[in-house]
Order: sequence, then structure tokens, then C-alpha cells
Amino acid sequence: MWTDPIVAEVRRARLEIEKECDDDFARIYERALEVQRRAAAKLVSRPGADKITTGEIDRETTA
Repeated sequence: MWTDPIVAEVRRARLEIEKECDDDFARIYERALEVQRRAAAKLVSRPGADKITTGEIDRETTA
């Protein structure tokens, strides 16, 4: 059977996280929220992005 290396890596990471959190879903969830909070701090927006209308986005994606 063929094994997808990306799927294998995701499964390995999942098992590692479950082991670190003692298979406690509440701890896994809290960890996920913390990772999300840390990642959100690194996101940046393009200057003026809040002023773009839907029509402008459509034109950008088809250009």
C-alpha cells in the first residue's frame, strides 16, 4: 500500500501532541488555541487592505 509522506507526518505530529497532552482533549484544545494566538500575532495585512471592495478582490484574483 502506498503511503503519503505528508499524511504520515501529520499523523505523527497528531500522535505526538496527543502523547504530550496525555490524550486529554481539553488540553489538546487549549494547546491548539495557544498555537493559534501565537500565529495570529505574526500575520500581517497589506496596507489599505481594509478598504478593498469585493469587486477589487475579484479583479485581483482573475488578473
